[in-house]
Amino acid sequence: MKKAFCLFLLIWVCGSTQFLQGETYTVDNLPMVYLQDRTKHVVNPDGILSAPIVQQMDSLLYRLERQKGVQSVVAVVERIEGGDCYEFALTLGNRYGVGNQQNTGLIILLSTQDRCYQILTGEGLEGTLPDAICRRIENRIMVPFLKTEDWDQAMLQTVAAVCGVIEGDDTLLNPGSDGQRARGRGNHFFGLALCIAVAAIGWSWYSNRKRNSCPKCGTYPMKRYHSRVETDRLNGVEHHREYFRCPKCGHTECHSHDEPLDNGTGFGGFPPIAGPFHRGFGGGGPGGGFTGGDFGGGSFGGGGSGGDF
Repeated sequence: MKKAFCLFLLIWVCGSTQFLQGETYTVDNLPMVYLQDRTKHVVNPDGILSAPIVQQMDSLLYRLERQKGVQSVVAVVERIEGGDCYEFALTLGNRYGVGNQQNTGLIILLSTQDRCYQILTGEGLEGTLPDAICRRIENRIMVPFLKTEDWDQAMLQTVAAVCGVIEGDDTLLNPGSDGQRARGRGNHFFGLALCIAVAAIGWSWYSNRKRNSCPKCGTYPMKRYHSRVETDRLNGVEHHREYFRCPKCGHTECHSHDEPLDNGTGFGGFPPIAGPFHRGFGGGGPGGGFTGGDFGGGSFGGGGSGGDF
């Protein structure tokens, strides 16, 4: 009887541990939201990123695809099969054919429990976004936020910096536009890309220090520990509340905002994008509706950069 009880307890503990760890995602079960809605590029099944941050990134990446023809997938999950962000991103990109005929696909992956990240570029994007630029963006923008577990700013600032570099390349055009590809990438492009990168780095440092410092002790970044959404269907709004705590002095704060209910007609009126990376969302695309997208058959050869934190 005692042995049977101990065996039952062991099975229960193992099952509870697996439940608490959350789902381990594979290339096959990762929800590719772009295939249901071509304006959605951010995969966030575990709710690690806040809704406003996801909407801001979706807006930036939708604009990038419309203007430059760069198809992208940004995935943030707790755990991936194998625990290797590079192998997972490479398999994901080639399995779905993220990109177009010019292979200008982009994948940005973060696995918080595996503590790994990866920026992966299609072969046609490696000239615009070389490995060195990807590594610089990660080391100077992404990783500092990851180390404080500020997942929102780590991903938003990284996506904004990457979009800034790509949009500075005048030779990269949307294949569906009437314009022709310009020739040559002279010193003008590299100077512009450098200015954008320096501006992004400077702003991220300043905004992180200004935004995240505890207002009481002023020496340590606040960390989000809880969030809640209350639906007011009578007035057609959602009340979003996020709770932050200072790990040093214990000071707590609640940040709140309201959003209109999304009744399945699109974004439902998200708040404007804050900071210097604000870009207008534009129209709803051809036909005015948000239908599923199709990946263009791009391929990946391993360009980009990644690592552990």
